[in-house]
Amino acid sequence: MVKKKRLLAIVERGKGKRNFSCFTPESIDNCGMGGYGGTAREAMADTELSVQEYKELKAEEGKEFPNVEFDFRFDVGAFFDYYPIDVTAFAKYIGMNASVLRQYVTAIRQPKQEAIDKIRNGIEKLSRDLGMNRMVEMPPASYVK
Repeated sequence: MVKKKRLLAIVERGKGKRNFSCFTPESIDNCGMGGYGGTAREAMADTELSVQEYKELKAEEGKEFPNVEFDFRFDVGAFFDYYPIDVTAFAKYIGMNASVLRQYVTAIRQPKQEAIDKIRNGIEKLSRDLGMNRMVEMPPASYVK
C-alpha cells in the first residue's frame, strides 16, 4: 500500500515579471520537490509534476514513492498572483500605503515581519467579513414595498 505524505510547499515570487517558484523545505527519500512558472499556479503545478516524475523514477527502481499532498503557503507576491485581489483596494482596506504594498507584491521590496502581520491580519479580516454574507438576497428594489 502506498503511503500518503503531506508536505509544506512555499510559493514565492521572484523579482521581475512571470518569475514564480515553489519548493518544499522537506525532502522525501532525498527527493526535493519544486517547480517554476510564470504564475503562482504554474509553479504549483510544476511542483506537483515533480512528484509524478519521482514516482515514475522510483517505480523503475522497483520502489514506492508516497502520494504527496501539499500545504501551499504564499509569500505576498504569490498570494496576490494566486488570488485576484486588487492590491490598491486591499491596501486601502487594511490602511497600508498602496505603493508600498505593490512593491512587496512585485518583490521590489521585502516586507518586514510587522508588514507581513498587517497583511495577514487584513486577509483574515477580509475572510471574516466575506463569511458574514453581507450580500442582499434579491435586487434592492425588491425590498421596497
